[in-house]
Amino acid sequence: MSRTEQHAAFGFLIYYFIYILFTGSFIMPSYYISSIIFFSICPDFDAIVFYLKKRGKFKLDTEFQHHFSSVAHYPLLYTPFIILFIMNVFRGSDPLISVVPVIGIYFGHFLFDTIACGDGIMWGKNPFSRKKYARFINIYCNKTDGYHGKYWGARYRKTRVSKIGNIAVLFCVILFLIFQYSNIPMINPVFTSYSPRYSYHNSIMLLLLMLFLGLKFTSKKWLREPPEGRYSDYRIKEKYINGLSEKNRKLHLMKYSDLLEDKNIFPNLIKPKNSNIINKTQYKLLNS
Repeated sequence: MSRTEQHAAFGFLIYYFIYILFTGSFIMPSYYISSIIFFSICPDFDAIVFYLKKRGKFKLDTEFQHHFSSVAHYPLLYTPFIILFIMNVFRGSDPLISVVPVIGIYFGHFLFDTIACGDGIMWGKNPFSRKKYARFINIYCNKTDGYHGKYWGARYRKTRVSKIGNIAVLFCVILFLIFQYSNIPMINPVFTSYSPRYSYHNSIMLLLLMLFLGLKFTSKKWLREPPEGRYSDYRIKEKYINGLSEKNRKLHLMKYSDLLEDKNIFPNLIKPKNSNIINKTQYKLLNS
């Protein structure tokens, strides 16, 4: 899971490459930038819901696991944007506009939530089913896997992905400054009173502020092990395990058999649909 400003930067850079290919111009209008930044960070708006549920007592600790519990982080929820993009392509509409949500949400956000995260993303999760779950996909995560909130943040900032993300943010700021002080006139055909220079300024300040907050308020105390221990997440949640397909449930129980034994979760999982898998796993443990 990249930090919010890194999602914005990655989403913009991917879209910027596509923009150059389609237009041949290296100067991007500010309304495109505002749009791609918005869609690149919009899945993380679920943090606002988490804040309201906690009545303002917002603690970024192990309890904050929105990739598991928040429908905003289920990629299949946003498939209408893909359908809309395909429809616009066949209708001959400008693809640079309709592709913005697709690039921002899927490539700027979910792609990088699948790298160096605490859990990853359930790409196959049905957003309209509360009881059914899919496997989490998470790569390059040896240092971060199983940590959440600020425990994850303190470890993530030490990864190579985080350092690349910070460079991407600063590179975007430099590009926005170039755009802002270029002498090329850019007019928004929809909002004629729209100020591109003012919008560039907002994008620059937003990225720098989020970068500052992400680096400034990460205390070394969060490098300690959380009181609940590492992997106190979906891996040991009965709701998640019982919501997997039979094949994925078997893989999960075999992969995390030691963890489930340590957490004393096995007895609670012995149900008709799980009994054969549990017995096989326990047999493996006894003979290991």
